[in-house]
Amino acid sequence: MSDISKEIENAKKIIAEQKKRIREAQKSAAKAEGKLRDRQNYILGGALVKLAETDERGVRTIEALLKRLERPADKRAFETFSRLPALSLTEQGGNDEQH
Repeated sequence: MSDISKEIENAKKIIAEQKKRIREAQKSAAKAEGKLRDRQNYILGGALVKLAETDERGVRTIEALLKRLERPADKRAFETFSRLPALSLTEQGGNDEQH
């Protein structure tokens, strides 16, 4: 193998390694972004529940959000949501009655 051929092969290896590093860095960045987004959602959800403990607007907001849930698994997660006694969960199941 000539020196130029060896140099080309080494360059190709370096390029492949760098591409792999880029993919790994992108994957890591996406994972970190997802974790941050999850944390933000968790914090905001907790803040909304805390607000609803003392403010009727918070209760109405949670009711409106629960009515918008579409996935059955998401709806089931709130079937026994009892942290807020003022929350009318019985109307969540697709009933569009006004309060």
